[in-house]
Amino acid sequence: MGGKTVAMETTIIRFEPEERSRIQVYADFVGRTFSDVVREAALEMVEVAADRQAYEDALAADDGMRFTTDEAMRMAVEAG
Repeated sequence: MGGKTVAMETTIIRFEPEERSRIQVYADFVGRTFSDVVREAALEMVEVAADRQAYEDALAADDGMRFTTDEAMRMAVEAG
């Protein structure tokens, strides 16, 4: 079974000792590595920012048209 190996890069991030300790305590509590917790937190932050931008873009493009559930169901039946 040929599993794909992903090459990881090393990045140095500086933490105050108290910050490092808090993250490590959490990582230990959830059974993850320090690296996993920091990586997942950073990626989550990027995803939240992208979602926020997509939301703002959708609001800017909104033409204000709204449909009731019945109207939406009728349109779906007619289109399908």
